[in-house]
Amino acid sequence: MPDSREEWITKRAYDLWEQAGRPDGQDHEHWAQASAEWESLQGTSGPAESLPAAWDGEELQK
Repeated sequence: MPDSREEWITKRAYDLWEQAGRPDGQDHEHWAQASAEWESLQGTSGPAESLPAAWDGEELQK
């Protein structure tokens, strides 16, 4: 079953935090970026049900 919006954003924000070196005090920035990525995906890939169930964050890394 696909992750809910909040679960997906939580996982993505955590990935972003780790990639940034686990800095203190930037949780809002990581959450905002993850939220923006979610919204972008929803605009291009359709409803949440179309997201992969086992998404691991690799697709969005630049």
